[in-house]
Amino acid sequence: MRKLWGLGWRTIWCILIAGLVGSAILSPLSAQAQSEAGTASQVRVIVALWPPPEAADIRAQADMVAQAQDSVLASVSAADFALDYRYQVVPGLVGEVTEQGIQALLANPQVRAVALDLPVQAQVGESARVIGADRVWSDYRLTGAGVNVAVLDSGFDVNHPDINDSIIAQYCFNHGTCPPGNTDRGDSARDENGHGTHVTAIITGRGGIAPRGIAPDAGIVAVRVLNAAGNGWTSDVVAGIDWVVANQSRLNVRIMNLSLGGGAYASVCDASDANSMLYATAVQAARQAGIVVFAASGNGGMADKIMTPACVSSVVAVGSTYDSNIGPFTWGGANPICTDSSTAVDRITCTSNSSPSLDLLAPGAIITSAGLGGGVTNRSGTSMATPHASAVAALLLQAQPGLTPAQIESILKETGVPITDARNGRVTPRLDAYAAVQRVMGGVNPPPSGIVGTVQLQGRSIHDGTAIHTSAQACSTTASGNQVATTDAQGRFNLPNPGQPQCLWAVRPGFLSGQRAAPTGNLGTLVLLAGDVTSDNAVNIFDMAAIAGRYGGGDPIADFNGDRVVNIFDLAIAATNYGKVGPLTDWR
Repeated sequence: MRKLWGLGWRTIWCILIAGLVGSAILSPLSAQAQSEAGTASQVRVIVALWPPPEAADIRAQADMVAQAQDSVLASVSAADFALDYRYQVVPGLVGEVTEQGIQALLANPQVRAVALDLPVQAQVGESARVIGADRVWSDYRLTGAGVNVAVLDSGFDVNHPDINDSIIAQYCFNHGTCPPGNTDRGDSARDENGHGTHVTAIITGRGGIAPRGIAPDAGIVAVRVLNAAGNGWTSDVVAGIDWVVANQSRLNVRIMNLSLGGGAYASVCDASDANSMLYATAVQAARQAGIVVFAASGNGGMADKIMTPACVSSVVAVGSTYDSNIGPFTWGGANPICTDSSTAVDRITCTSNSSPSLDLLAPGAIITSAGLGGGVTNRSGTSMATPHASAVAALLLQAQPGLTPAQIESILKETGVPITDARNGRVTPRLDAYAAVQRVMGGVNPPPSGIVGTVQLQGRSIHDGTAIHTSAQACSTTASGNQVATTDAQGRFNLPNPGQPQCLWAVRPGFLSGQRAAPTGNLGTLVLLAGDVTSDNAVNIFDMAAIAGRYGGGDPIADFNGDRVVNIFDLAIAATNYGKVGPLTDWR
């Protein structure tokens, strides 16, 4: 490997292309990292370790990962590898490395590969688009800022960068399992299951690793009431509610999320048994303190019963729908509960419990959100639907802080999209964030007329300069029409009097073009992918050669990230798009 340092850039570039375009192996990126380190004192890399044997539980897995990480860190000096982050259950490390550091890492048999830590972009999950949250962000600039949400769950990943700076307070009530000493209560809500981390990020995830949360600037009060297996007790949940209410003057919580529950109740359950009585009392106290409470209806596939505390009259009970067509889907894993032979947007999932007490529906099938160890995972169920509703409530409260719990519940139900449950004929509103915000804004800052949208440039933080064309001709594979606008620094454009164009184009040299057929209203956001230096609306070997020929210069057509020099980062961005073609149509 040492002789790679003497190779020219074009040779290293061929190695890079073979690795990124030809196959998924990471080792060529080690050569890439070496090449970059040869011209800089240090570069930021990800170090992938060989995975340890599969463990019975996540704590044992984390211990084995930690041992491997310690061994690797001991093999390289701190001067040659400055550690930035060590994952908890993912076998890997992140840090700044020198040439000597890369060689030391690659010589360690526990190191699988070393790769540049490439720039990434925040994503918007499918569910955000279905409920219109993305339009709330763009049109009303509402993100839940200043609103605190209490999440009573399995806690949160204390090191996950998408959520750790959202936490304003934490506590644990967990019957002999509170960290770090397995006590009944404590000051740490560290997650050992992952459920709470996933739920929390649906509400307020920053979008750096997992998709952006629905209210990404909301604050979180994390109360752990579920153990590492995802189990807990009514007494602990009630204690958590009680603790939040008792500390309301300090915490200023306005919303409570309960993606948990038990039992099966066909009607309002406030006085059904001791458990539901305690829930009803605690929730009513929360409501009186100005806190609206959302709870999951449950995943038992029952058409006429839901769990407690969702069945409590003062709780907003939430069931789940699909946010896309994913084909046939069986719920329950090794112990199937039910199967949806077909799926579609706004179809109620067969596992979602229902009863006359059900208040709302929200997306809850294969929701991508934060996972333990600083990563990403998919989860499904009414537990995932519930935080969508909690987050939209945060958007409403940012817009109108004086709303009461009763008003929030009414607005969400009245503005929702009516969905019929084929199992029982019952009609329940599906959450519509945009319509709800429009209701509370009362005409303030209404959505602009004409055609508006946002076009962002992959790899950049400033997105100005993209040409917007409209044409009276139907969309085809070749851009046509006249330029009518140019995007601003945020990538936004506004056509107040557009007429009735049949096609809208977004055109930027060096990027694949984008289009929208029969454009009207708010088009959302489109990200133009980098790498089309030859302007043939495809990223291929000719573009790779053209970029390599411009390496080290400042040609704007190959300077995808806008730092005024064509370098390794531009090459890496383009390589990830190899084989892709335009025009792009994925407006979100």
